[in-house]
Order: sequence, then C-alpha cells, then structure tokens
Amino acid sequence: MPVRKKPTAPQNVHEFINAASAEKAQGDGEPIVPVKLRVPEQLLAQVDQAVSKRRPAPSRHQWLLEAIYEKLERDHSTGQPTKLKRYATDE
Repeated sequence: MPVRKKPTAPQNVHEFINAASAEKAQGDGEPIVPVKLRVPEQLLAQVDQAVSKRRPAPSRHQWLLEAIYEKLERDHSTGQPTKLKRYATDE
C-alpha cells in the first residue's frame, strides 16, 4: 500500500475557496458573479414546472439564465424594455 504525505491546509481558507470558484467560473473567459435572488414561492413553482417539461430537463439555474438572455434579446431587438408583471413588492 502506498504511503502518502498528509495534505496541508491552505493558509487562508476563503482565498482558497474563491480561487477555486474563480477558475471554474472563468471557463469562457468571462467572470461569473454570484447573485442571490429572492423569488416568490409560487413563481419558483412555475419555473420548476417549466423546467420539468423540457427534455432533457436543464437545471433551474440554466433555465433562469436562458430566460434572462431571451428577455435581453427581446428588449434589444425592439429598442424598448418590455413591461413585466410585478410578482413581488419592495417594502
């Protein structure tokens, strides 16, 4: 049985985690920024239902990115922002 040297812990755990996620996120050369999104439960259920109808079903994350890109393309092609139904109010 081969003997391995005990791995050493990185000096700064946060730097180690950020470096690993940055390498993964920059696959296409464009940096990825994490975003926390608050979504009404009913709207999220509708998203999940739409995701489950696709074959092969994309991840929820991928579906949301596709929806964002489609909205941006639609707005860009018309030159006017499309009015969206407001699902949540800011209080």
